[in-house]
Amino acid sequence: MPELTITDDAVSLIDGEPVVARGQRIPVRSAYTQQTLGHVVEADDTVVDRAVNAARTAFVDWSARSIEERAELVRRAADVIEEQGATIAELVTAEMGMPISLSRATQWKLPASVLRTAAERVTDVPWNEPITGATLHRRPSGVVAAISPWNMPTYQTVAKVAAALVAGCTVVIKPSVQTPFDAAEFVRLLHAAGIPEGVVQLVQGSGSVTGAALSRHPGVNHVSFTGSVDAGKSVAGLAATTLARCTLELGGKSPAVVLPSADLERVIPAILASGFVNAGQACNATTRLVVPANKVGEIEELVRASIGSFVIGDPFDEATLIGPLASVAHGEGVTGFIERALTDGGRLVTGGPERLDGYGAGYFLAPTVIADLHRSAEAVQEEIFGPALVIQPYDGIDDAVAVANDTRFGLSAEVWGPQDLALTVAQCVRAGQVKVNGVRTRERPGVPFGGVGESGYGRELGALGIEEFTDLSAVMS
Repeated sequence: MPELTITDDAVSLIDGEPVVARGQRIPVRSAYTQQTLGHVVEADDTVVDRAVNAARTAFVDWSARSIEERAELVRRAADVIEEQGATIAELVTAEMGMPISLSRATQWKLPASVLRTAAERVTDVPWNEPITGATLHRRPSGVVAAISPWNMPTYQTVAKVAAALVAGCTVVIKPSVQTPFDAAEFVRLLHAAGIPEGVVQLVQGSGSVTGAALSRHPGVNHVSFTGSVDAGKSVAGLAATTLARCTLELGGKSPAVVLPSADLERVIPAILASGFVNAGQACNATTRLVVPANKVGEIEELVRASIGSFVIGDPFDEATLIGPLASVAHGEGVTGFIERALTDGGRLVTGGPERLDGYGAGYFLAPTVIADLHRSAEAVQEEIFGPALVIQPYDGIDDAVAVANDTRFGLSAEVWGPQDLALTVAQCVRAGQVKVNGVRTRERPGVPFGGVGESGYGRELGALGIEEFTDLSAVMS
């Protein structure tokens, strides 16, 4: 692991100044070595109140600035992160075990791209829109609470912050207790780029204490949350006490629909790469292979042949594609899912529930694919959030769509096959984002992302993501 500048404590930052709260000190452990990297000092209601009030004060000036001025500062932030953000990638890898090559792409380069795209797309928002009988004016909502998860921590924070800033809102960031240090470095770089310190505040702590205090604070106008379904419901309930609006990006159980005439030798490795990305700890990972029933045997052989390319090991090794699970507790939870799937009648195509030895102190699992589960099985219906995928056969295109849509989630999906047919099928899949023939979310940071059903509501990215943080006023004359 490279030398990283990690202070002993991750503390809250209010107007750019560190605030040492009186809350508990929560250890932050390396996913790979299990050594303590430092501690989070949990912010209580008093610290959260200070941060929100400071953001409300800063809102007066920030919202009054022109769209062009705000966009220019966000562009400058993108430049600074692109030039100086390598440490962010290293921190994420140290904290939660993301392979360094993926971390550089998604937690360093992609955040810069998201900031730059938000600055470009802000002009696509219909700020003053004439309609019959009125003009619709969109105005900054106010203070945004940005509560982000541990699995794609910097990217998920930036997806909220970039849109909020160009919209004219101020932000209070609450990162996961597992990934506090990358958030602190991100905020430092924003301030270094010229974003006023009062415009972006940082509070550190757990969801149950700090996140709850932020979600129910009467000075917060919009809560943007990414995390589990249960946590999202809790956040929405707390925000409802003040009638603050929410954007919720929650879980997923994403299907990859393989059409009968798809090129299996090309498609199957690509789907596996999408499903096993970040050791399967991605909300839009393709965790269900929806495949023609008469080709299951051939597909299983291709799965076995492809598995060897997924190098397991030290997340700081450039060759590694699958690092440790984010924590031992999370790894044990994933193992439990796999064990219950086998008890439920599942058959291992590859992998298994056993914790792998010889890779260090972290919790490693082999990439796992399970077949022969019934459609209502837990491993088919619930988000495992680890390197475990299931194969689901179908008979005919209509059945393929039915299988793909047989879930309470609706975040993301993939369709593979001849372009025209794939596009037709994609329009029938119930998901907030459907990718055809290998397109990736990270390649198109201006395309809205979000879910339906228990995957949440609202959208991030693009002009729609910016509009989330505006209020509408219809002026009639």
